[in-house]
Amino acid sequence: MTVAALRLIAVCGASALALAACSNNDDKQAVDPSMSPEQQAAAAGHSPVTAQVRQIRNVPVDVQGVTDVGATVRVKNVDLAEDATILDVSISFASDMTNNVQMATNATYIELPNGQKLRLKPPEGNPNMNIVKGDTMNGRLVFMGAVPSRVNQISVVFNEGSTSDSIIGPFLRMTIPLTAQAAQNPTAQNPTGAAG
Repeated sequence: MTVAALRLIAVCGASALALAACSNNDDKQAVDPSMSPEQQAAAAGHSPVTAQVRQIRNVPVDVQGVTDVGATVRVKNVDLAEDATILDVSISFASDMTNNVQMATNATYIELPNGQKLRLKPPEGNPNMNIVKGDTMNGRLVFMGAVPSRVNQISVVFNEGSTSDSIIGPFLRMTIPLTAQAAQNPTAQNPTGAAG
C-alpha cells in the first residue's frame, strides 16, 4: 500500500469517527420508533408541521357599471382568498369623445364597509389598464388583501378623484354583493360627478 493510500484511509477513518460521534449524540435525542409522528415530534420538542389548505370562497356575480365617457365594466365573479381578492372582469370601451381611456390612472381599489382599501395590483404589461375604442378586455384583477368573511358587499372604485366623463381616466364606483341571494339581484352605481 502506498503512503498516499494510507493518508486517504486515515482521513476517511477520521471522517467516519466524526460521523459516528454525531450519530451517538443524535441517539440521546432519539425517540421510540413505535410512537406516531406527532408523538415523536412532541417528544423531540418540535411542533409537527402540517400543510395548510388555502381557502378560496368563489362568489358568482353579474354587476355592470358604465361611465359617461363610454367605458363599461362588468364583474362576473369574485374569488375571496386569504391574501388577495380577485375579480373576473370584462371591460369594453366605445366612444366618440376619445380613442382610448385608462381605467387605473388614479387610485383603483376595493373599499370595504369599514373604509379599508385593498389596492389593485397593476396588471403586467398594462398597469394603467388602457383600453382602445372598440375593444373589450377580459381578465382577472388582483386586489392586495382579504375581504373578511362577515362582509356581504364591497365597492370597487376605478380612478378615484376623477369624473365619470374624463377622457383620460374615467371614475366608476360599483357595489358588488357577496351573498348568493344578493348576487341574483345586483346593483351598480353609475356616477355622473366627481368622486366623493
